[in-house]
Amino acid sequence: MRDFDVLVLGSGPGGQKAAIAAAKLERRVAIVERRNMIGGVCINTGTIPSKTLREAVLYLTGLNQREMYGQSYRVKDDITVAD
Repeated sequence: MRDFDVLVLGSGPGGQKAAIAAAKLERRVAIVERRNMIGGVCINTGTIPSKTLREAVLYLTGLNQREMYGQSYRVKDDITVAD
């Protein structure tokens, strides 16, 4: 088993910053993650994916354009994955 100076629990935004800061100070760092994906909930299932989905829906429904062009603006009838 190896020896580490710092053990970081979770690789989310806080854990990532802590690990980088310790590594810059030339400390030996280990990260322990509960799941099998790096980045934590924020990156994989939480904040960033939900904001991306929200923005995609707003764009595809034309909500932003309706504010600019008024209620006469219409969205295409068929929206594809490519859109």
